[in-house]
Amino acid sequence: ALWGGITALVEEGRVADAYKRVIAEPDEQCLVRLMQTTGPAPKHLDAESNSRLIRRLIHILQSTQNEHCGVIFPWLSTAVKVKIHFTASQLEDLSSALEPLTSEPGSTGDEAKMLVSAIGSL
Repeated sequence: ALWGGITALVEEGRVADAYKRVIAEPDEQCLVRLMQTTGPAPKHLDAESNSRLIRRLIHILQSTQNEHCGVIFPWLSTAVKVKIHFTASQLEDLSSALEPLTSEPGSTGDEAKMLVSAIGSL
């Protein structure tokens, strides 16, 4: 039921509303599916939604390790490029969540290193 409502909002072009709704839900899989569906979309969200989403992404990275990196990394990279506002504590927590992933082999480790570096320069 939740996913049906989310896809309806996206189809109506209400991406920000879809994110607001899914961010408020504890279902991480639904959030990851939305991120897969929309691609990196930080520019569609207001400051509060971006802030809440960053907190959720930090939690997902800490709890699932590299399971969703393929979806989360492009989103975070875009958020850094479009210069959304990150609080000091978000930057610190995000770096801490990414740090263990920098030792992963292949593109996951490489992308984690690039993100840590980009976040460190903010």
